[in-house]
Amino acid sequence: MNYNHFMTSASKVAVAGLFCLLLLASCGGSEKHANLCEKHFNTQSYKIALKHCQQAVEEGDSASQYFLGKMYLESGKQQEGRELIKQSAESGFKKAIFHSTVWTLLSKDVESATAKKAIQQMQQFAESGDDVAQFWMGNVFLFGYVGQKPSPNEATYWYQLSVEQGNVRSMNNLAWIKALARDSELFDPEGAIELSKKVVAKHPNSHGYLDTLAAAYAANNDFQAAIETQERVLSLAQSMDCQHCSEHLVEYYQGHLERYHLKKPLEEDLLK
Repeated sequence: MNYNHFMTSASKVAVAGLFCLLLLASCGGSEKHANLCEKHFNTQSYKIALKHCQQAVEEGDSASQYFLGKMYLESGKQQEGRELIKQSAESGFKKAIFHSTVWTLLSKDVESATAKKAIQQMQQFAESGDDVAQFWMGNVFLFGYVGQKPSPNEATYWYQLSVEQGNVRSMNNLAWIKALARDSELFDPEGAIELSKKVVAKHPNSHGYLDTLAAAYAANNDFQAAIETQERVLSLAQSMDCQHCSEHLVEYYQGHLERYHLKKPLEEDLLK
């Protein structure tokens, strides 16, 4: 036996084996960081998630780009967060695509082709049964996002699908339509009360949801309940703890209260 030849061959096998082990360890490490990134993000352990997400992003994981982008947005790093989510969407990560689509729908200056694509994309999500996408499709037709002609009937259709899955935001917006769509088949003041009470039971300190409940009371000509509820709305909106509560918002709520004191329900032509 040629001992030197044997050692050379054995060394080659050993080196090859070591290379394979290192490769597997590297791949496993990459997968580990990505998994831990998502796990800790979902459990809101953001400090731990941050380091794993950063490492996974360096290793090219598209899902981790999205999770890291979300954390950057929450921490005030808007540009970095948006860029990461954009990159994740371009790589095909579904949650990032959804997030980017919402941004497009909320944009004021959007080319018609881009707007049309965003609506089609959101509709695909909604038709797949996603209750959040159904909520956003309702918003498209209630508020007329990206130049879409408002249609409370279309909005009601999408909100109703979402409500059937327990989506609270859709319950609130559908209650708003039921309370204010006077002179149409959509006007359903009793249904508005029922939905609004369910929403407020889950979020008793939300000035926006309470404002809808007050409107529902007024639609039912229960102006005393409307006044009491709207006073609670104003108290919350004027509190120092209220985030994103502007002077304009307080004036908006005050206008509702004034109408209720005059025993007048809210009027908003949703059919234009």
